[in-house]
Amino acid sequence: MPKWTPYKRHPGVYEYQTKKGKRFGVRRTYDDAMGERKEFSKSGFIHWQDADIEIKRFEAKLVSGEVSGSLANRMTIDQYYQQMAKRKMKMGIWRESTARANGNFYSKYLKPAFGKTPLQDVSRAKYQRFLDELSQSGLALTTVHTIDAVMKSIMNAAEFEDVIDKNRLRGMQINGKAPRNKDLEPHSFELWLNAAKTNLDKYEMALIITATLGLRRGEVMGLRNESIKISHDQINDADVAQISIDMQRNTNELNGGPLKTKSSYRTIWAFGKTVDHLKYAMITADNLRQRNNIQAEKHWLWLNNDGNPLHPTHLNRLMRRVSNRSGVEVYPHLLRHYFATQAIAANKPQIDVMHYLGHKNLQMTADYTRSTKAASLNVFNSIDKFL
Repeated sequence: MPKWTPYKRHPGVYEYQTKKGKRFGVRRTYDDAMGERKEFSKSGFIHWQDADIEIKRFEAKLVSGEVSGSLANRMTIDQYYQQMAKRKMKMGIWRESTARANGNFYSKYLKPAFGKTPLQDVSRAKYQRFLDELSQSGLALTTVHTIDAVMKSIMNAAEFEDVIDKNRLRGMQINGKAPRNKDLEPHSFELWLNAAKTNLDKYEMALIITATLGLRRGEVMGLRNESIKISHDQINDADVAQISIDMQRNTNELNGGPLKTKSSYRTIWAFGKTVDHLKYAMITADNLRQRNNIQAEKHWLWLNNDGNPLHPTHLNRLMRRVSNRSGVEVYPHLLRHYFATQAIAANKPQIDVMHYLGHKNLQMTADYTRSTKAASLNVFNSIDKFL
């Protein structure tokens, strides 16, 4: 390739030698609609004036937005999503877990339907049909909302960066299967817990009791022996457990990973029989490691008979077994809702409950609570004399 030399006093115009004599070309770098560095180049001009006219014509298109606009019109949903996700990860806007979750929803639902569609061609009618098909397929309302949120993040970012003129997908009608029932009355919980005591061994029961402390499933399964410190409270003459919540284990992070939010990092305290369960779990975990000659950096609290950490979904399977025996459906996150409901019903300060659960604001804690028969009757009792 011949060497291009800048043509004096004419920015963007270059001259070079060919077998047929001197020729002129133009070259101009610019940022496209996604902020990516691009280059416009054209060669073969016999006269420098023609090259100068060409570079000025391109500059005019660049200023008017015609260049970036034409690029945006050709940009597909998939092209934009990949660049958006890359930028959000680079800037620290998305954590790895967030990117993975959004990527899963995008790849499973949005990419097959819209991946090859240009951003400008996604109409409200087409997208509404897509949402309707999702709801008719039996997906839960919360799942459809999450899929829609991923699509909205794409279109909102494209609008903000002037890749499209307007996000036309706002205010869509979203339907879906009703979410799982999160109501659990104390008598039902007692029935379920009694079934657990009857059907589980002592180590399994310790896992269930720990799950009743209002922790997320990943936080329960992320506990290590070093997460728990037992001390004696002189005032109450009883042992108390200091539990540090600083790691979680889920299906994507079997060896432990960061917590959901900054506010999730916290320390909670427990006393009474819960301390006895935690002591037993710690001793059992140490014995399993010793019996299987396992030297590990992280001393996980919940192990199988081989001394390896239980899969994070083991808690679900354990609770499903108890639910089948008791006739009361209880799953890990329902226990978290139940904890919040009972704590608020017992008139515990909402700010304290918020910190205990690891919520970032009081509204989240309020959203976790559910009305119970006892709480409702208690409210009625306070106004009964006026009725």
